[in-house]
Amino acid sequence: MQAFLRWVTCAALVSAPTLPHAGEEPSAMHQALESAFVDWLGSNGTTGLIGASVRDTNGSWQTHRHITRADTGATVADLASVSKSITAVCMMDLVDDGLADWSNPLHNFVEPAPDVTLGELVTHTSGIGPDVTQIAMLGWLGQTAGDSGHFSRQVLDLVNARGELGGTRGQYNYNNENYAILGLAIETITGQPFFEACAERLELPASIQPGPESGVFQPWGGLASDVDGYLQFMQTHFGEGSRIASDPFALPHVALGGGAYYGMGMVFRPFRDSYNFWHFGALCFPNRLRTGSFAVIWEGKVGVLAMYDECIDEGAMGDLDATLSAAVFGDRP
Repeated sequence: MQAFLRWVTCAALVSAPTLPHAGEEPSAMHQALESAFVDWLGSNGTTGLIGASVRDTNGSWQTHRHITRADTGATVADLASVSKSITAVCMMDLVDDGLADWSNPLHNFVEPAPDVTLGELVTHTSGIGPDVTQIAMLGWLGQTAGDSGHFSRQVLDLVNARGELGGTRGQYNYNNENYAILGLAIETITGQPFFEACAERLELPASIQPGPESGVFQPWGGLASDVDGYLQFMQTHFGEGSRIASDPFALPHVALGGGAYYGMGMVFRPFRDSYNFWHFGALCFPNRLRTGSFAVIWEGKVGVLAMYDECIDEGAMGDLDATLSAAVFGDRP
């Protein structure tokens, strides 16, 4: 009954010598990505949708999308844990505006609360654990959560009831609870519900909304979008010249090993004179909801959001990453 996400630290490791210039036959690159994704869907017996954005030589983004859902044709799907990037960027915006600092203890915003900092929460180094959401989310799926719109307060109550952190502070341990609690801190700082505050501050595209069933997980994995909406968010905040892509090491981050790091709700890796950012998400509830997502942006110039209607294993995740990388760089890593 495990309910959520896995990601692959080896993802987006590419070795091709040159990224094609975005202005050179972008439609061909879009078609290559689409074809690669369709082949991957077929190999995994599922359907889905993909959007790809390519930054041209004038700095404009050209986006193409493709849907294989012949039964519904739905253009919106759950972002699952890819939602965490929105929570992280929202908190970053508050820090940049001087309304908080990454070193601030959580006690400054939420009581009672564990003795951790905002920076530790955003990098999963708080030491909070184990992740009770992995069990609780099945019971919460599809419920309503009143004015707050999400169950982050319930998550914090469960964390406080344990008393001890349960993990090692300063050590990376992926845990949905960290981002649920970040959502509460955002609400305290802004005086607004989490999604309302972040949608307003970040000027999120209207197509990004709480998921119809998963919305009670908003700060840690309950947002939904069409591919265009999230790609626009990713272009703005992880694209070439963005605050994050300019120097992710200037923001809270933690080493994962193998040259990869976690920061601002994304895994990232330095690549030549730039960075690759990516994240996988999954909502896996037997007989209720089975969906996955993969967001990646290579060197700030080519971004993809792939969403699929099945829960897949880590091998299939690695295959998806390698297949799409090959479509961009012209060779498998």
